[in-house]
Amino acid sequence: MERHKVFISYYHKDQSYKDLICDVWNSNQELFDDYSVGFGDIDDTNKSDETIRKIIRDEYIADATVLLLLCGPETKTRKYIDWELHAAMYNTENNPKMGIVVINLPNSRNGVRAPTDREKEIVAPNSNWTSFDTRKEFEERYPSAPSRIIDSLYKCHSDITFVDWSTINNNHLLLKELIDYAFKRKDEIEYDTSATLRRKNS
Repeated sequence: MERHKVFISYYHKDQSYKDLICDVWNSNQELFDDYSVGFGDIDDTNKSDETIRKIIRDEYIADATVLLLLCGPETKTRKYIDWELHAAMYNTENNPKMGIVVINLPNSRNGVRAPTDREKEIVAPNSNWTSFDTRKEFEERYPSAPSRIIDSLYKCHSDITFVDWSTINNNHLLLKELIDYAFKRKDEIEYDTSATLRRKNS
């Protein structure tokens, strides 16, 4: 598997998980190249929402091909995460859409999800898999997921993998494999980007 350019989206209260992935697991960039926005990297003083989003997209996300979302119970409330997801899902000639992998942090209540048989073996071997048809079912299965992710799962049946932290914490190469799968389907995946951008944290 080749190494990919990965943007890590996370709530800064979950910084310890991001640091573990980047500083410990990925210390020699064996898993991926990190294109994250660190705490304090973007000064939003006197900047409009659109200007901040443009900075994130053009200066951070533009070169990345996969977005890795660290998902805890408060992740879905953060406006910057919503903007980063929108930037990753929105397709333009200069900034193509990206593949997405969601890592359920230990305090997340999300279930797991996998589009392919091999990914199912990784995230939940020997499990029975169920498909969902209504938005309510997706919300109940992934209660910690941002609404923009739920929109894409429900409206577009987007191939977004959800994996528990405990699974990849025990085997870092499994994360690399999931990133590779997300990269390979990024050009074909469909997302829903119709929702307006979140303007405040909640």
